[in-house]
Amino acid sequence: MQAEIQIDIVSRLNTAVSHLHTIRELVEASSPCEDVIRQLRAVKVALRVTETRLLARQIKHSEEIIIIGSVEARIPELARLHKLYVLLEQQSKYGSKENE
Repeated sequence: MQAEIQIDIVSRLNTAVSHLHTIRELVEASSPCEDVIRQLRAVKVALRVTETRLLARQIKHSEEIIIIGSVEARIPELARLHKLYVLLEQQSKYGSKENE
């Protein structure tokens, strides 16, 4: 992973961790539900943006291998993309059930 992308990802994860600490403090202080939910949403957004950035980087990396790589390099990369697709599909199904 490129250094600037890694720094960005770590920064976003640190933001999510900070929100989680705030959530714990709010719950321990018996804060109003809307305050806790606001922080929970902030964590979800931070994680969603992090996931999107990771996916974008992986797709760009895979694209380079598939376009200019050897056949031997393309096959494992396509398999990797397929595994990623399956993971995202499972996550999507879980997320839609969670919202029911």
